[in-house]
Amino acid sequence: MSTSLVSLASLVNAFNPVTPQLRVAAIIVRGTQILLVEHRKRGEHYWVLPGGRLEGLETLEAALRRELNEELSLDARVGQLVLVSEMLAPDRHVVNLMFHAEIGEEAEPRLDPADPVLAGWQWVSTDQLPRLDFRPPIADAVRAVIAEKFSGPVRVLGDTWKPQPR
Repeated sequence: MSTSLVSLASLVNAFNPVTPQLRVAAIIVRGTQILLVEHRKRGEHYWVLPGGRLEGLETLEAALRRELNEELSLDARVGQLVLVSEMLAPDRHVVNLMFHAEIGEEAEPRLDPADPVLAGWQWVSTDQLPRLDFRPPIADAVRAVIAEKFSGPVRVLGDTWKPQPR
């Protein structure tokens, strides 16, 4: 690569150092409960939908199936995309793609003990979602898609980032 192209790339990165990341997640429901994963990161504890980052040359469905298998030893049937949100924090930009997914009634999650971020998992009543430190903060949208039995249009929520209290 020529010196001028390297310099141009460096200049662009200096003004826009944050590369957007894609995260896929699953909304898995049993009765009136939803499967959540507890994360410990940057000295914080919070709850997320199970899932993770997309890797190169991987479809969205394959990424979600891989993440559910790696995190929780679950084989899932990935359904339709139901929610899209973004997090435009000062230091990162994450696009969250949330899918309806199903696991068998007898399937029991088993946490990956090698992942230091994973602190636990739990079936949580959808009524409890608004009271949890649930990230991104989209409890109402998750409850709405569950209430409509995943039959509505894809909801695009926009930027959901909020500074965390210190």
